[in-house]
Amino acid sequence: MVSANRRFAKGSSRSHRRPALILAGALTASLLSGCGGSGGVPIINLYGGASETGFDKIIAECNQQAHGAYKIVGNLLPSDADGQREQLVRRLAAHSDSMDLLGLDVTWTAEFAQAGWIRELTGAQRTAASKDVVKPALDTATWQGKLYAIPKHTNVQLLWYRKSLTPKPPTTWDQVVADAKRLKGEGKPHVISVTAREYEGYVVLFNTILSSLGGTIVNADSTQVTIDDKTTRALTIIHALATDGLGSKSMSVSEEPEVFAQIQRGEAAFALNWPYTYGSMKTANPAVYKDLAWTTLPSFAPGQPGRATLGGMNLAISSYSKHPQQAYDAAMCLRSPAHEIEFAAAGNEPPVLASLYRNKQLQAAYPEYKEILAELRTAVPRPATPLYQNISTLISSTLSPPASIDPPATTQQLTSSIQQAIDGKGILP
Repeated sequence: MVSANRRFAKGSSRSHRRPALILAGALTASLLSGCGGSGGVPIINLYGGASETGFDKIIAECNQQAHGAYKIVGNLLPSDADGQREQLVRRLAAHSDSMDLLGLDVTWTAEFAQAGWIRELTGAQRTAASKDVVKPALDTATWQGKLYAIPKHTNVQLLWYRKSLTPKPPTTWDQVVADAKRLKGEGKPHVISVTAREYEGYVVLFNTILSSLGGTIVNADSTQVTIDDKTTRALTIIHALATDGLGSKSMSVSEEPEVFAQIQRGEAAFALNWPYTYGSMKTANPAVYKDLAWTTLPSFAPGQPGRATLGGMNLAISSYSKHPQQAYDAAMCLRSPAHEIEFAAAGNEPPVLASLYRNKQLQAAYPEYKEILAELRTAVPRPATPLYQNISTLISSTLSPPASIDPPATTQQLTSSIQQAIDGKGILP
């Protein structure tokens, strides 16, 4: 599940990635209560991620492998992550036992754990759920040192470029800008495409640049704003892109699909976007597909490699589920190595299990697997705090539209508004 409107950027869902397909014909909202279906088989109601491409097949396989121990039923949620979160929160706040397994955006763990809505995983469950998981992905399922979810899939953005326009992969942001200026002067496609609409994908862009500069938004326990001169530098980069003719004319309304389209139609020479870009381009524009290349995110400061913002989804067990053990078993089946490969090969997000990046089937599905794994090892989450939704909204609204950013003044505005939100004094835009 991604958030970027707040849907595409997190999750991946989600964050992230191509628009998810709503498989209404394949998945049916459960009309059964948590006490079980026909024959007394416990029903495990899954909310979140059930509409992903090919996931109905994985659910069916897990149900077959369960041999009657449980039956997973996938339930549809709204397509946007704000709507998803609203439905989950409403039911959990009412202590509803109609939900068992929750597909959570990677930024929701702290909020749901702090509220007591999801179960902590301990002992053998924690060990099994954590085994082989890339550490940054595992961190997104953790709150205050406790594990509250099973990492299911993950995601990071790459730098995409056209080989015919830039034969050598840029390693620094300055090189990207210099190449874009050269291409513009030659009358060739030159746009540097990014997500900068007022939504979660814009927060991902800001967090990526800030983290790559060595900056942070809040401290480790999310009690104090840590915005400083690095924030001003990050805002300077975004503002320049929006005003120097190198960003897309539609930059201020661009989400992931728009960024993809800007490459597809030959407008963009560079783009920051999720790994789905390559596979999807094969059918969208075969000529661009043959010319498309990728590399890890560029360095935004000398001597400091680029650091990607982490997307993806975690599976958490509702505190009010009547079948927590079966829900855990179901989650581990959905996240099994075989199903991780199957899910990724269907065109969805990359796996969280590090060993799978040696798998030939995964490598065939993701030719960019080396760069994905390299970025995953150094990826950074967005702030882990129960107040993340407030902080995210403040960032995206304060920085919109990007051409209106005044780097020093906007830095001060962010500092004040985010600290007020942390202190419980802020008013959301």
